[in-house]
Amino acid sequence: MRTRRFVRAGAAATASAFLAALLPALAPVATAQDYACAVPAHLPADMPLPAPGPERHALHRFATGDGIRVAVIDTGVARHPELDQLIPGRDFVDADAPNPFADCDSHGTIVAGIIAGNSRGIAPDAEIVSVRQTSAHYRNRANDAELAQYAGTLETLAAAIHNALDEHARVINISVVSCLPPEVAQLVDMVPINDALMRAEHSGAVVVAAAGNTTEACEQGFSVIPAHSPTVIAVGARATSHTLADYSIAVPGSFVSADGTVPYALASDGAGWALGTVAGRDRVSHYVGTSFAAPRVTGSIALLLQRYPYLSPHQVRELVFAAAEPGHGAIDPMRVISQLPPETLEEQAPVLITPAAQERSLAPGRGLIVIAGALLLAGVTTIARSLRR
Repeated sequence: MRTRRFVRAGAAATASAFLAALLPALAPVATAQDYACAVPAHLPADMPLPAPGPERHALHRFATGDGIRVAVIDTGVARHPELDQLIPGRDFVDADAPNPFADCDSHGTIVAGIIAGNSRGIAPDAEIVSVRQTSAHYRNRANDAELAQYAGTLETLAAAIHNALDEHARVINISVVSCLPPEVAQLVDMVPINDALMRAEHSGAVVVAAAGNTTEACEQGFSVIPAHSPTVIAVGARATSHTLADYSIAVPGSFVSADGTVPYALASDGAGWALGTVAGRDRVSHYVGTSFAAPRVTGSIALLLQRYPYLSPHQVRELVFAAAEPGHGAIDPMRVISQLPPETLEEQAPVLITPAAQERSLAPGRGLIVIAGALLLAGVTTIARSLRR
């Protein structure tokens, strides 16, 4: 069963949209003229950017993400001076003019900046592969009806994961979620997603996904794809250091959490910094959500893999969960990278003990030598006594 639409990053489609998505229809082709992009709310020129805290310098004494490739499956990642190791993946949104470096939603760029921005990123030396998989700003003109639709499908999400693996990503960040009510989730064919996640596991790639945000169309108890898969590290958003944000969807299994707010983000138009997106006259929609908590964990894993590149995805998950605070799984990058890895012992050949092959036993000869020695000693003793007489 085919699910046409994939949910915009950090949001959720309506339940009716997902029910309609189950109809066997072909996904429409979006064109570059069919959308209007979000506008970043730039940091004012007279507002200085605060310097990162000393904890960032302390963190990078251990690792910087050098040599680790991270795939960002999202709305595209814009070219930006802060992202000097940006690699193009595929664009599953615009078939007519594919461009994985176009971020119309002002979302994927923010995610990538949290992971690997030069000035404020957790893993500034990591490589970022931009895989453009979804966009809320494309429009579907099927049947001449201009209806706003979400670009991307569950099929393209699976294809995006495969593309990330083809590009040799060690970590895959998915801050886009598909939120389905239980009665719909059980009807969806998950084989393509499961196959892609299984390939990631066997390829040594760690998958991190946002837990999803509550809306009128995405309630607690709904299924969130792919966050609820067993091989995915699901990341919720924290309101404080000890509490989850009210909007963070609960995860049925193990999960971790991180700060879901981004006070200073990379501007998705490629110029400077942004406080959010323009939401109207004198209004700014700030960057808040589980979408921005997930890359904090992804960046921490990039550091961990630089330090211990032999770790398997299972071992990484164990270390990340071990580093999480009790309760709501709060993650701190320093705690992640300072975890002791599992001991690895070099495999050695077994020691074999084999008796030497002999044609004839030496035991009788050794017995004669002992007897001769005893007789000689007795003779010497007799001669000594006779001399003393």
